[in-house]
Amino acid sequence: MKRVIIAIVLISVSVYTGVYSLNETKRICNNMISRIETLTEYNTDILENDNHDKRVEFYNKTQSLHDIWEENSKFFYFFFNNDDIKQLETSIEKLPEHAKNGDLETTYLCLVECKEELEYIKNSVPPSFDNIF
Repeated sequence: MKRVIIAIVLISVSVYTGVYSLNETKRICNNMISRIETLTEYNTDILENDNHDKRVEFYNKTQSLHDIWEENSKFFYFFFNNDDIKQLETSIEKLPEHAKNGDLETTYLCLVECKEELEYIKNSVPPSFDNIF
């Protein structure tokens, strides 16, 4: 009886961890994707109507995205393939540098790359029995 209880507890913890990781992945990815879309709009707006205040706000928003990544990167490294995450991390780290330097075309390309990587990560983990166990 003792072994059955231990097995049930272990299975319950496994199911909870699997479901939690899938939900947390979608939440974080959706949050970052929406911020990237906002940054893309800012980037386009700056290209059309350049002004110093917009550039400063754009830089602050790229730095905010970088900070969000720093808060959540350990979660991604724990649950996902490190090669995929490393490429995303590299792109996110370049964003504030490009925004600070005023290189808007390269910043746009980094934003597109980040969005594609996040979409890939989000869509590569659909809920299934295999993902939970």
